[in-house]
Amino acid sequence: MKSAGEFFDSELIARLSRLELVAKRIVDGFLAGKNKSSRHGFSVEFVEHREYVPGDDLRHLDWKVLGRMDRYYIKRYEEETNITALLVLDASASMTYGSGTLSKFEVGATAAAALGHLLHRQRDAVGLAVHDQTLKEFVPPSAKTLALASIAARLQGLEPEGKTSMKEVLERVSLQLPRRCLFVLISDFFVSQEEIEATLGFLHYRGHDAVVLQVLDPDEREFPFESNILFKGLEDDRQLLTEPHRLRERYLEVLEGELGHLKKSCEGYGFDYQLITGPEKISEALAKLLAQRARRRKAASRNG
Repeated sequence: MKSAGEFFDSELIARLSRLELVAKRIVDGFLAGKNKSSRHGFSVEFVEHREYVPGDDLRHLDWKVLGRMDRYYIKRYEEETNITALLVLDASASMTYGSGTLSKFEVGATAAAALGHLLHRQRDAVGLAVHDQTLKEFVPPSAKTLALASIAARLQGLEPEGKTSMKEVLERVSLQLPRRCLFVLISDFFVSQEEIEATLGFLHYRGHDAVVLQVLDPDEREFPFESNILFKGLEDDRQLLTEPHRLRERYLEVLEGELGHLKKSCEGYGFDYQLITGPEKISEALAKLLAQRARRRKAASRNG
């Protein structure tokens, strides 16, 4: 199992840094109008200081800090946050599978860390929820400097186990969020279509936006097995001795149907969907995700 620091892979973050120009265009006004705070004046919560840059409103200059340190700092408030995002990571037993160096859970955790990094660099509030059939870890969304460290600490030592439940977990989490937000669902989505519909429907009903990142192992996507093999269930006790060459065509047909259903459900609710099939596909999936949201935002702007 990776340590907390390893989830924030420096090489991956470096590769993702080129996406920040794209991310900046999307994040500026991301979910325009949805996540703006309804609070004004002195009731707006102070978050932190940041260094002054040309163009900042001088009304928010901290004169006490200027007098004490002779440096220009701006006070940031909660309502300046463009997005409140919650990274929701599946830690059920099915996520333990991995044919390569990383399990699906580790791929998902790496994707969550990378996306959290991008959002945080844009000064957005980021939080974390890790679940199987229950809520295992929860970090409330925050735009503070220590947000990513808190997320990394909660990821440390986690071992996927148990079955998957999404809707009940999200219902519980949503009660702890101060306002509507962006949910980033990271899972293999090995649940029933009814569970998927109920989960996405709940988020849509509550006015949230969502991104669905489906994590599959290359074995699951391609079914490369040839010799006889015993498949064992990861979330139940079922076992099946098979001749893979007899199953491959039908397996891939069923899988395509399941992937198509999930993607169609996301589109129906106006949510974004991307498939990740291994650690080397993370940056590619996030690039597609950002481009997809940019196109959708541009279309909404034209229609609006």
